[in-house]
Amino acid sequence: MPGSLITFIIVVIIIVIYVVSNVQPVEVKFLFWQAQVSKALLTLVPLMAGIILGFVLAQIDRFKKARTKARQKKQKKGG
Repeated sequence: MPGSLITFIIVVIIIVIYVVSNVQPVEVKFLFWQAQVSKALLTLVPLMAGIILGFVLAQIDRFKKARTKARQKKQKKGG
């Protein structure tokens, strides 16, 4: 089993333990909006948004680097 898979499984187990331990509702007030949500949901939603945003930004960066590398390779062949 690769190390990254083991790390992923451990992180998922920790997240599941956290969610099960924090199901009590808390009141959230933002400007004129008010709601009751669980503590776990209140922290997991921003966590997932951050993970998704980080993944998207990493893919954009990887795409830009590959495009720059291809352009430089093309210039070397042509020049």
